Amino acid sequence: MKPFLNFHAHRKAVSPTETVIRNLMLPAENSGQETTVRTDLFCAGIHPWHIPEQPEAALAELERLIHLPACVAVGETGLDKQAQTTMKKQQSVFVRQMQMATSHNLPVVIHCVRAWDELLAACKSVRPETPCIIHGFRGKPELAKALIRKGFYLSFGFRFNAQSLSVCPPDRLLLETDEDQRHVEELYQTAATWLSCTPEELNNQCWKNLQAITRLHR
Repeated sequence: MKPFLNFHAHRKAVSPTETVIRNLMLPAENSGQETTVRTDLFCAGIHPWHIPEQPEAALAELERLIHLPACVAVGETGLDKQAQTTMKKQQSVFVRQMQMATSHNLPVVIHCVRAWDELLAACKSVRPETPCIIHGFRGKPELAKALIRKGFYLSFGFRFNAQSLSVCPPDRLLLETDEDQRHVEELYQTAATWLSCTPEELNNQCWKNLQAITRLHR
């Protein structure tokens, strides 16, 4: 049986039965994470909460990390109206990361808080077909349906909205623990109950979805 896929987490795998795509936040000094060598699967990006005044060095480091084989996505990045950085600067840095992802055929892991209209406009301005995944989605089913119609994928954590999970097509679905320390298998068990399938079936579907939007072939 395949390990349970944890699409987005801020920790290493807790056991051999879990495969984690670990989030690497830039600049490194904001996260305390070493970025020199990466062999485990990861995504990397500049979070809207941590945009430096001069982002060029962080963007250059992101460009370096993107070339590593273990990098499967750009992010998390995005827009957040609760962040201190101006929306204009957030949009600029977000678009730069979207452009990097597009040029390297990588998906984008997106954090969005109260900025859906701005996010949709920014994504459309770069390249609509770039796979974009809203991570930690907790919104209502109406928002879930609207995002899915626009081509987005949704990644659900432990605090998911059950109705939104239920309306998400199987081929647009991923699961994650984000900052939660529990094994992702617990989330698969809960989500599978709502979706009337087994955790193993759900895990196989999530792996298929990951392979469809990344350069990962496992």
